[in-house]
Amino acid sequence: MPSTFFGLNIASSGMSTYHAWLNTTGHNVANVKTPGYTRQYVNQQAKEAISLGTSWGMMGSGVNAVSILSQRDVYYDNKYRLSSTQYGKYSAMNYYMHSLATHLWATDETSESITNSFDSFFQTVTSLSKNVPSATERTQLVGYAGSLMGSIKEAADALKEMQKDVNDQIASTVDMINAYGTEIAYITRQINTLEIDGARANDLRDQRAALIDKLSELVDVQVKEVPPPEGKGVTQFIVSVGSAVLVDTFDSNTILYKARDTFNSVNDITNLYDLTWSNGQDFGIHDTDLGGKLQALFEMRDGNNGEVFGGKATGKEGDTVLTVTDVNDLGNSIFKLDIPAENGVLTVDHSVYEYDYFECEVDQDGKYTYTFHLKKPLGKDFNGDEMHVSDPVDYRGIPYYMSQLNEFVRTFSNAFNEVQTSGYDLYGNAGNQLFIGKDIAVGAEMRFDGTKAMEDAMANGGYKFSSLSGGIVSSDGYLHTSYYRLTALNTCADSQISKDGRLLACSDQPDGGESNAKNLVNMSKLSSDGTMFRVGEPTEFLRVMISTLGVDGRKIEAAEQNAKNIRDSVEQRRMSKSGVDEDEEGQNLIICQNLLNYQYKVLSVMNEVLNKLINETAI
Repeated sequence: MPSTFFGLNIASSGMSTYHAWLNTTGHNVANVKTPGYTRQYVNQQAKEAISLGTSWGMMGSGVNAVSILSQRDVYYDNKYRLSSTQYGKYSAMNYYMHSLATHLWATDETSESITNSFDSFFQTVTSLSKNVPSATERTQLVGYAGSLMGSIKEAADALKEMQKDVNDQIASTVDMINAYGTEIAYITRQINTLEIDGARANDLRDQRAALIDKLSELVDVQVKEVPPPEGKGVTQFIVSVGSAVLVDTFDSNTILYKARDTFNSVNDITNLYDLTWSNGQDFGIHDTDLGGKLQALFEMRDGNNGEVFGGKATGKEGDTVLTVTDVNDLGNSIFKLDIPAENGVLTVDHSVYEYDYFECEVDQDGKYTYTFHLKKPLGKDFNGDEMHVSDPVDYRGIPYYMSQLNEFVRTFSNAFNEVQTSGYDLYGNAGNQLFIGKDIAVGAEMRFDGTKAMEDAMANGGYKFSSLSGGIVSSDGYLHTSYYRLTALNTCADSQISKDGRLLACSDQPDGGESNAKNLVNMSKLSSDGTMFRVGEPTEFLRVMISTLGVDGRKIEAAEQNAKNIRDSVEQRRMSKSGVDEDEEGQNLIICQNLLNYQYKVLSVMNEVLNKLINETAI
């Protein structure tokens, strides 16, 4: 049976509960603009009723505030993080695609772009045909030749700087991921310390969730929380990145980045970063489910459209030489060959080997055979096993467009040089190659074994070259080598011809006279040579490259906007569930005030009843 003061206890429980509700409402209002804050509410229930042992049953004993909980919706949290991962990925891609377009795309007819320089060069070729002896016209032509190669080199240099910037961004992003992981583990320790007796650290949980939201923009994350048995003890909290664990309750796993001493393509910058986990687990930098900004950075830095050198490998266990035949399209052309000259990486039947350099031989039938000189012996026999150099990354990033520039400059230079060397200059001498390159390591300009030289060598047993950059500079001061050594980064116009326009081989006869421009006509025809490239003439190759970039850029831009719209939509729905609404909280303040007033009224009435009972009835 309840005591005489039972009614006061009921009023007291109501006052305590609604006071907690009032304070929680005030806390919500105070944090209405706090990022990541989730609305809190008081979970209340009726106190255990008391049996009176009478026919009319049990009597209620008041109300209890059981707990203060966050109105968080896990479903929308997961949806938001997935959409944030997509937005982070496409936002980073869009930024760098705009940068690519800036360096490769002509915004107007006067900009110093590759296409404009190409058009200006051939317009000058046509102009010279009207006045072949003119020293002014010849000087102008070789000037435009230098401008054309300069435009290509400038674009390549810009791409190289972009790759360096992306590589630095990878390191910065990894640092941020590690920092988030450490902070999440630290907050989890605080949460578990406070919740070990069954309480709920709502504000700390909001801070942790906000960190995971930020982390999800950098990389795809999965979150799993395993509550302790019977609701008391340490809660296990796991944050995973891909197949690895970044945070396991109190411990955070660190991602390490290390500059590699190998290359994926001939134009790669030095010190590209590879990632590993601090526990020794491999980090799949090219996994398609990596997600977020980090995936975008790796695809932009290493993206080769999935096109890599491949063939069939043969070698004996213990040997340091691997022979590759039946190579694919990228290996069947000197002009498309973009594998690293030195310190490259190849994969044979899931076994990875580094090579010092390679040699190439083209036989009389035009079949290419490569010999890779490895840094360590083969671990087993290979007999026609599939191999490839570098990882295929199915995105058109910086390496893809760099390889396109390489193919253009090699193919076009070879075609023009073949015409130039088949004619004669104003001195009556056979022409020398105009479009060449400068080998930085040797410090000399290069001249190349053109198509005719290769064909002659193949007819006499085969054409061979080594990827090593060394060699002996001949008496004419040039390093004679393969067109493989020519890249968009080292291309230039011959310095001797640039100084003396009379060295242009415009005539097809050594004694053809100053007015003979038959070889110059052949040069002019190259601008519309539909057999030079697989897609057609040189201008068409450039248009296809730039239009591909434009299409990819528009797709990424649309994807970024769609991802942003989805993320914003999910965030709006999430906030409608868990956010603080000022009007709703203002209404709750009035409700709390009224409920407390009622409890005060109950207390006042019970006070009067007890006063009457005790002081005025003499019981």
